[in-house]
Amino acid sequence: MSAILSRENRALLLLLALTLLLTVLQLGRTPLFEPDEGRYAEIPREMLASGDFITPHLNGVLYFEKPPLHYWAVAASMALLGQNEWAVRLPGMLATVAMVLMAAAFAGRRWGARTGLLAGLLTGSSVLVFTLARIAIIDPLVSLCLTGAIFAFAAFQEAEHDGNGRRARRALYALAVACGAAVLAKGLIGFVLPGGAIFLFVLLSGRWRLVPKLLAPGPLLLFLLIAVPWHVEVARRNPDFLDFYFGDQHFRRFFTKVHRRQGSPFYFLGVLLAGFVPWTGFFGRFRETFPVRLSAFRDRATESFLWIWALLVLLFFTMSQSKLIPYVEPVWASLGVLLAVGIEKARLRGTAFRTERFLTALLLTGLAAAGAYYGVGKGHLAAWGHETLGVAVLSLLLLAVVFSLFPRFLARLSGRSAAPSRLDPVPGVAGPWLAFLFGLLLILPAAAKAITPWPIISTLLRELKPDDLLIQRGHYLQATSFYTKRFVLVTGLGWHELNFGSTREGSEGRFPTQEEFLRMWDGPKRVFLIIHEDDLQMISDPRVGFRPGRELARMKNGKFALLVNH
Repeated sequence: MSAILSRENRALLLLLALTLLLTVLQLGRTPLFEPDEGRYAEIPREMLASGDFITPHLNGVLYFEKPPLHYWAVAASMALLGQNEWAVRLPGMLATVAMVLMAAAFAGRRWGARTGLLAGLLTGSSVLVFTLARIAIIDPLVSLCLTGAIFAFAAFQEAEHDGNGRRARRALYALAVACGAAVLAKGLIGFVLPGGAIFLFVLLSGRWRLVPKLLAPGPLLLFLLIAVPWHVEVARRNPDFLDFYFGDQHFRRFFTKVHRRQGSPFYFLGVLLAGFVPWTGFFGRFRETFPVRLSAFRDRATESFLWIWALLVLLFFTMSQSKLIPYVEPVWASLGVLLAVGIEKARLRGTAFRTERFLTALLLTGLAAAGAYYGVGKGHLAAWGHETLGVAVLSLLLLAVVFSLFPRFLARLSGRSAAPSRLDPVPGVAGPWLAFLFGLLLILPAAAKAITPWPIISTLLRELKPDDLLIQRGHYLQATSFYTKRFVLVTGLGWHELNFGSTREGSEGRFPTQEEFLRMWDGPKRVFLIIHEDDLQMISDPRVGFRPGRELARMKNGKFALLVNH
């Protein structure tokens, strides 16, 4: 503890604490974003309403795209805190906090308290991790589980090398728990990716004697007890589960373009460079830890294994025909640790970090310019009612630029004097950056109400009565069911995640035909209709026979409107 609280570590400790606080901070009501947040709020809500925690449902129909661990976590959060946005997002926030602390503890144990604090700060304050923590998706939980698995194996091979059998057994059981939880969070990658990284490490390091111990009965049984029972039970209840879950959501998603999420071979390289802002300028320090020679896999086994993991995950998802930004979050903690080790090695040698400071200043200047162009120039900040605050927030990026380019200026402000080669390059960037993130959190509620379907949702919450019908035409806004606490009729739906469930037992009457929809619209009951602008133009054709009704609300971007027939 005294080492952590020493003078040179105090700033990093404070910055890490602020990072964790900002990760879970909720300032005002921020509506759920489409489509993911609405989906990952509604499925747990339906679990709580039905009492069925085995078979996931979305809008009342079967939904087998993901395993249930995240749903269970959100359902537990809502059971404790109520069915609100913060409860929906809290599991992802806590998973991120746990992953950041795991990175700090892992690095601190091996390379010292200062490197540990730096690893946690670099991981948690990077823009991708901080942003995904505040979105109700499964990836932060998946990243926590996979990070736990990778760090557990690293600890296992270290203990085996040192002859510490007790520590090796603990690490092996931790590996089993983490992989089992990862399978329950996102399926086969929960053991395929850690298993692939472990195999490559054993192959390159020649440590084949680890393999039999990895298959020890106790940890293996524990893994199976965590990962298998839900899959068996949901398959027993639903005969179509195995083909869709494994065939479509694992293999066809990876090998085919059916899910329409292709990307460039450099897609995840771009995600990595953008996602590590504001620390991308320090990427050159990765060379301090990269295993150039094969002997490094024996001499610096832990660093080498973290590199194997990061490169394998990036290559795996690059090869996939389905690409989304959050897929590579599981490498963030490992890369955060490696970058922290590299920066600290260079600092102890007396490096002045001139190149890193210049690149960081250039990057943050570009970010401030882009923010000014879109926020002020395009009028978004004014539309959200935060133009003055937005300008002040963007100015914090310029403060980080000044501190990065002129480290002695920051040293004088803090009452310290040192040669540039002895000045820590991180706090001068991290302080203004965290203040910038706090400013964004102040703006976020107003921005979300303008970007999301909140104008439609808030009108429904005010106007919708129990006997009214609620229909969506041509698209399914997934937050609607969560906020209204009812299933929504959907008509004219194209390719969508509801397609599988819409053809299975239990979906009867939830997807009316065009003729059935028109009869409801012209009938005696009051009908609220959420409709996309394209469909509104289509059904306005006189030959369709659609009576326009009255418009009650419209999204700020105009894409969706809320109509009522009476």
